[in-house]
Amino acid sequence: MKGSGTTVGTMNRPILPRDEVARQFSVETTTLLRFESRGLVRAIRQGDVEGYGPAEIRRLWTILTFKQDLGINLAGIEVILRLRDQMAATHARLDRLARALREALEDEPGPDADG
Repeated sequence: MKGSGTTVGTMNRPILPRDEVARQFSVETTTLLRFESRGLVRAIRQGDVEGYGPAEIRRLWTILTFKQDLGINLAGIEVILRLRDQMAATHARLDRLARALREALEDEPGPDADG
């Protein structure tokens, strides 16, 4: 996919309009709308433009790869993406816990602190 992002709105957040994404991925706009209706991706509306940010475009690429290249149906893709999202959330929680543990250990006086 080409990197021809469109910056829309005051947030200066790059989005690609839905029809542009459909054209770049060689799919119908209705396919993207079906993915949205199933909750697989979320469109962003900025002004009169509705489209996708970089993270959603990567997610769309994953969905289309699963569907077209691997032959996985949408129900299977939903399960895979849900598990990936849960794993990412678990990793984020573990990272926070590890950071809190490191900070707690750094704040704790060592054995020779009392001398």
